[in-house]
Amino acid sequence: MKRNWELEELIEHFTLTPDEMKLIQTKRGDSKLGFAVLFKFFQYEARFPYYKNELPRSGSTPKSVLA
Repeated sequence: MKRNWELEELIEHFTLTPDEMKLIQTKRGDSKLGFAVLFKFFQYEARFPYYKNELPRSGSTPKSVLA
């Protein structure tokens, strides 16, 4: 997966649909964000990350896009 993303790319690939938001709302506390990031990573890569540095980073983090 790419390491550096533009804000528009993060929005395109990591924005949750209404149905995905319903699924994430079933999680509790901090696990919501982790679940959301792993869920979107899996949709994009068809696998889970092996290392935390595989997750995208940018001036805008996935958390700010997903929050």
